Amino acid sequence: MNKCGRGVMRVLAPLAAACSLAAATLPDFITERFRGPNVQVHEVEGVEQHVQGGKLYLNVKDFLALLLKNNTEINIARLDVLSAADAIVGAKAPFDPVVTASFNSTRSITPQFTQIGGAADINFLSETTTMNYQQLLESGQTINAGFSGSRASSNSEFNFFNPYISTFTNFEVTQPLWQGRANLEAKAPLMIARTELLIQSDQTEAQIADLVAAAARQYWDAVQARDNIKVQQQAYDLAQKQYERDKLSLELGALPSLDIFQSQSQLAQRKVAVIQAQFAYREALDGLRRLIGADLNPDTRNMEMVLEDDPVAEVAPLAPTEEAISAALQKRPELSAVRRHQGVNDLNARVARDLMVPQVNLSAFGGGNGLAGNQIPVVSTLGAAPTMLASTGLGDALHQTFAFQSPTYGFQLSLTLPVRNSSAAQGLADALVSRARDRYTERQLEQQVIQDVKLATSEIQSSAAQIEAAKTARDLAQKNVEAEQQKYELGGVTAFEVLDAQARLATVESSLLDAYVGYRKTLISYQRAVWTLLDGMGIIVETPQVR
Repeated sequence: MNKCGRGVMRVLAPLAAACSLAAATLPDFITERFRGPNVQVHEVEGVEQHVQGGKLYLNVKDFLALLLKNNTEINIARLDVLSAADAIVGAKAPFDPVVTASFNSTRSITPQFTQIGGAADINFLSETTTMNYQQLLESGQTINAGFSGSRASSNSEFNFFNPYISTFTNFEVTQPLWQGRANLEAKAPLMIARTELLIQSDQTEAQIADLVAAAARQYWDAVQARDNIKVQQQAYDLAQKQYERDKLSLELGALPSLDIFQSQSQLAQRKVAVIQAQFAYREALDGLRRLIGADLNPDTRNMEMVLEDDPVAEVAPLAPTEEAISAALQKRPELSAVRRHQGVNDLNARVARDLMVPQVNLSAFGGGNGLAGNQIPVVSTLGAAPTMLASTGLGDALHQTFAFQSPTYGFQLSLTLPVRNSSAAQGLADALVSRARDRYTERQLEQQVIQDVKLATSEIQSSAAQIEAAKTARDLAQKNVEAEQQKYELGGVTAFEVLDAQARLATVESSLLDAYVGYRKTLISYQRAVWTLLDGMGIIVETPQVR
């Protein structure tokens, strides 16, 4: 390494050490601004609190609470809201203040070819420091303030100050008087970003509600699978009793040997139905584990689950259809999102109209100058001895600058007349078209909401009627089984009639279970349609605040 390189290294090494030490001792509020937000992936939580005696006990409310905490799709949906909130920070960029500073040191040696150069070789050293502050205010004004100071020395004999120090400060305020007077062009992205956050929150809330409704229906499907095991087991027990009776009758000689195969076949079919129901329930529980994240923990992955809810429910009265539709039209977040988006289009139209008017700006500016340094002797024209003026320094230059002893001030009025602004015209047309599209979309959503409420109301009424009919059919089927059994014992009917009555009872029991679970699921659809699903379960979906 040459001498020059070693000199540079001797200068840079202490500078690098000083920078490292400064970075290590900076306050947190300074260092944190250079880091991104700490968005973490949350671990599965809350499942162990429902474990008792090696079993996982759940009811529908606890299941949905765990769903909101741990469900992967719901957590991914929440990230969209965070991204929309981050867009607000980026939309504030036009109003961020900018501070710039620089230092420049230059030495130049220039050979002279005239007698008025001041020296044979001019050796000139200049050191300049500049600082500037610029910011656009939300009210529309642009502020620009700066300071510069320089020190220069030369071997020229013609310099009055050598070295000399000059300082200069300036400030300028610009106020739009027509176009941009309300600063819409700069404020619109921020206003739109804040509205987009509310829109995204509404859309995410609707998406979460869809996921919760689907999960709740899946929970009741699991309850149905659980109780279907009981239904199939009861049918199996009846078939078992009938087989035992037929077997005893066969041993006593009261039944032909070929008639035993019918009850054996029925018993085998019932056994297959029980096995199928058990495996269906196991698959349904695996689906529930996945929804709440219990499958990610080896301790709860294969743990026995106990669902505490009973599908049997009393049919609750519903609000009048028109009243339910009116409430849904006011509360559904999908409608709120499209209504908010209409405000975005209105704002875009205002920005486009503002860009089409003339631009008139009024600027006021001012500044101060200062000069100091070592004054060289002045030779009198009358042949007197040279006199040395007093030496001045940086403080004198700054005093002259900020006391405005040598001021600069003025104002400027500028006019820009847009003869044609095709881009703004296109933006205005697009905003008006988009606003019309949003109104049609709102109408379409209103029609969908009305249809959802009416359809859910009709399905609940149908489910309630099916429950009552299935109850009646179940009672009659039980009486029929008892009657057929008595007639069989008296020899009035064959085993085929008894087995057929038992099969019909099993079918009716299954239909009643389907009706109860169907009512639970249609009630969820109704609550989703009138937007009382999350409120009815005491669940609140948190969304970021608008900044």
